Amino acid sequence: MAEGATVSIVHDHQRYVVALRFVEYGDEMADIVRWLLRRLKSLKLLVRRVFLDKGFCSQPVFKVLRQHHLSYVIPIPVRGKSGGVRHLFYGKSRKMTYTFHSPKHGAYTVQAIVVQRYSKGRYGRHRSKWFAYAVVGLPPSLLPAQVFELYRQRFGIESSYRQMNLVRARTSTRNPVIRLLLVGLAFVLFNLYISLRQNLSSALKYPLELPKRFWLSLRRLAFLLGRAIERLWSIADVIQYQPCLALS
Repeated sequence: MAEGATVSIVHDHQRYVVALRFVEYGDEMADIVRWLLRRLKSLKLLVRRVFLDKGFCSQPVFKVLRQHHLSYVIPIPVRGKSGGVRHLFYGKSRKMTYTFHSPKHGAYTVQAIVVQRYSKGRYGRHRSKWFAYAVVGLPPSLLPAQVFELYRQRFGIESSYRQMNLVRARTSTRNPVIRLLLVGLAFVLFNLYISLRQNLSSALKYPLELPKRFWLSLRRLAFLLGRAIERLWSIADVIQYQPCLALS
């Protein structure tokens, strides 16, 4: 099974997807990160800090980021019911060091942040939950709770994927190359839409008065693009009327 890895950047408070990598079963995470960093370098993009998914939390990835002198925040996955990072979940939120042990890669020590958060009745839960992060290059004055909020900014990537699906062409093919190509084209359209909104906001005399509901929504843009393609390829609208029996 093949998937894709993406890189999103935040520029002028707007999120853009700038790189897409084909990932096949068996690919090493460190190789994927190394390729994506080379891609960003070729685009002449300066990276200040990296926020990765917990799937990238591994010693080879840490070493790649260290070689590139990058600051990062990566969640440490919690596995099993005991042991591992769970033995850090006591007391209060704090900073410490944590050592990863691997039969293949040996031991590797990183700075870690553990954060305890209370649900306070949110989503019907009244309990605390622990989070752990491997961090490098953060300001020493940054509190654990601030690290938690800092990493939450990454969750906008999930929104980008949902919005991308609004303009992604559908296909029944199982060819992963074609499917990934359609995802890439959808991200290009999504980036153009974000840039259009940003340029319009900058052009307004009072940008803060930009209406909350922009008239050209992404869903409407997808509809207009579909109609434009139909006209370009002379695809006639076919409307089939069926008798409808109303019962009361």
